[in-house]
Amino acid sequence: MPTRIIPPAQHRLMPWRNGGGRTAEIAVEPGDTPCGFLWRLSLAEVETDGPFSTFPGCGRTIMLLSGRGMDLTIAEPGALPRTVRLDRPHEPFDFDGEAATSCKLIAGPVRDLNIIADRSLQIDHRVVALDDADAMLEPAPVWLFYVLRGTAVIDIGRHLAVTEGETAVVTDQDDRVPHLRGAEADSLVYAVALRPR
Repeated sequence: MPTRIIPPAQHRLMPWRNGGGRTAEIAVEPGDTPCGFLWRLSLAEVETDGPFSTFPGCGRTIMLLSGRGMDLTIAEPGALPRTVRLDRPHEPFDFDGEAATSCKLIAGPVRDLNIIADRSLQIDHRVVALDDADAMLEPAPVWLFYVLRGTAVIDIGRHLAVTEGETAVVTDQDDRVPHLRGAEADSLVYAVALRPR
């Protein structure tokens, strides 16, 4: 998969696997897995209470982008159900994609960002506040950069300028390590590394 920048106009709308809503798929790496992909980055609009789709054999990260938030009730295999409140934007939360999960909206619809990856991959992620500063990252076969605010510049031997709402998919070529900086003050980026376990 080549390194590229994905604008919102290229997101692919699709129904949830359980039919309960729609997702805008940003990027996906197909694979011979129970879910049909190695990893997927997507946006979801959650408008009603109800169950989430399950993704057998996958780990999952969800991050609130807008709205008042939601309570997730998660029943992971072999464990008692637990309820977690997600009401702070830009704070990623990890859970088992195989778990029976349902949500209850706190006060109206929410928008969230999702990373789902096969368990053969480790998801390492962080929200990076750039503020005109630089951030050095570690090597990884795949880096995903979703710009939450402002503009980010990613140096991989050439400069990629990525603006709010856009995503850069950076694949490991010639062992380059991405170098991340803000092109303006107060830039905010969600950076995700996907590595074999």
